[in-house]
Amino acid sequence: MYRIMLADDEGIVIDSLKFIIEKEFGDLCEIQYAKTGRSVIELAESFRPDIAVMDIQMPGINGIDAIKEIKKSNSSTVFIVMSAYDKFDYAQEAISLGVLEYITKPMERKRILAILKKAMGIIDREKEKRKRELLVKEKLETVVPIIESGLISNIL
Repeated sequence: MYRIMLADDEGIVIDSLKFIIEKEFGDLCEIQYAKTGRSVIELAESFRPDIAVMDIQMPGINGIDAIKEIKKSNSSTVFIVMSAYDKFDYAQEAISLGVLEYITKPMERKRILAILKKAMGIIDREKEKRKRELLVKEKLETVVPIIESGLISNIL
């Protein structure tokens, strides 16, 4: 299951994204949303999203500053920035923060789905990597005592 957080001050944008995601992915996604910068940060702390679709212009704290705050507590979140503004400095700052995509409104359904699938692929690879690392660690914890006891027996 993927946890997706939608952050936009326009209810129609949130409703549209939620409808598109639920129609395409169904029960694979749990979706939460927030409409202000501060509430986005608070939601991210409790919800711990895998993917965050963020608007830049929101009341209070803007999207870029919210991303900076969220990254402090949850560095594994994949960010997708959307904005009605096609300003180069916003895009440049978003890229420097490691945002997966910067898309301008209005967004096409196919593009949204392609970007979400790309983000899900990244999340799946990270989860698989973590799973393999834990398996290797578990095997080492089992093997090391056996090797140590065998070495001690040979020395004696």
